[in-house]
Amino acid sequence: MPNQRKINIRPTMGGPPNAGFDPDELAAKTRDQIFWTNRDKVAHWPGLLNADGTINKTFFMPNQLAPQGDTSPIFSPTNPRMFKYACSLHPDEQGVINVT
Repeated sequence: MPNQRKINIRPTMGGPPNAGFDPDELAAKTRDQIFWTNRDKVAHWPGLLNADGTINKTFFMPNQLAPQGDTSPIFSPTNPRMFKYACSLHPDEQGVINVT
């Protein structure tokens, strides 16, 4: 049975980066429902970090997350894989989703 997995975007103390993902490395299983919640004062847009360093900003969600508590659409992976991601608005903010 799939579980809901939440990643919070929170301001960091003394950055950069000025915000971070909590957890910054999420363990999940296939079909789990993964979503982000923005707890920061500015917008963020997590996107897939490609091997060449570019960010596919619409891989997980179609638009950015507004400040203070907006929740993203649910991302539900169907195959085991490691997803490296970064904020397309603040590329130094990065995280990982390990799907088994």
